[in-house]
Amino acid sequence: MKKLLNYAKYIAKMVDDFILNNVLKGKPDHLYSASSHLLKAGGKRLRPTLLILSSRVVGGNEKKAIPAAAAIEILHNFTLIHDDVMDMDDFRRGVPTVHKVWGIPTAIIAGDLLFSKSFEALLKLKELNVDHKSIVKSAEILAHTASTIAEGQAMDMAFEERVDVSEEEYFTMIYKKTAVLFEATTKIGALIGGGSIHEVETLGTYGKYLGLAFQIQDDILGVVGEEKKLGKPVGSDIREGKKTIIVLHALRKATPKEKEKILETLGDRTLSKESIAEIITLLKDLGSIDYAKELALKYANAAKTIIDNLDAKDLEAKEMLIELADYVVKRIK
Repeated sequence: MKKLLNYAKYIAKMVDDFILNNVLKGKPDHLYSASSHLLKAGGKRLRPTLLILSSRVVGGNEKKAIPAAAAIEILHNFTLIHDDVMDMDDFRRGVPTVHKVWGIPTAIIAGDLLFSKSFEALLKLKELNVDHKSIVKSAEILAHTASTIAEGQAMDMAFEERVDVSEEEYFTMIYKKTAVLFEATTKIGALIGGGSIHEVETLGTYGKYLGLAFQIQDDILGVVGEEKKLGKPVGSDIREGKKTIIVLHALRKATPKEKEKILETLGDRTLSKESIAEIITLLKDLGSIDYAKELALKYANAAKTIIDNLDAKDLEAKEMLIELADYVVKRIK
């Protein structure tokens, strides 16, 4: 996995340089500082790496895919800024969130700016002589993805007020909120790389499964991850009343008394660390964390099988796409 992580660092440098030097430049200074705040805070750049590997695996050129990889990363950062406002989170990637530094109004505008800048970045593909039909199709996918993410976020928020959320609804929500961006990333990468319709759809399915595994692993880390490595407080999903797959399983398996305790705890932002620890122990005892781990592994393995069967034009890219599926369920932050 060392090769994959080193490659991700290499891609991160190229993508970050492209964004900061070609896209996120303008006035007023405070707006552009707010917009680039999370980008400068670091991160693994999994989505840009995924896009470029998807382009390479169908025979595409790494450098030509950079504007598209930048577009995906910019759109992702837009969603993070607005998510942090809605969830009232204080930290992201180990630094104060945008709204904590610049205030909610500026955070909203910074997110809006990033939304438009993602399309601006994508359209810079014209300067690299990428096929115009592929650029238009990529823009369609990006626009559809942005609206789908909004739907997923709305579902996630609505679930906080409900006690009857089904697993089917949960999977629809995490597809819309998280997996659709992974799906879009792999599709756009394949398109820019000149992939066939079959290759674009196949990589899209791989991206979808990868995204589902990623979100379930995120749910797990929100409960058992280390606060320092997470970059935000452990148990924040519990305080916010999130209906993660762990919580849904626990509510299904709990005794009436245990269920009452879980429901009383969910959404209580005043919870002490001790109370959070008690609920986490209960979730473990009910087998809910192990259940989530099995699901994450199932989707990661499904993603690996798809790539395994792909007739790749770049075997190194294929190998790293398989490693990426392993990484999303083994990562610690």
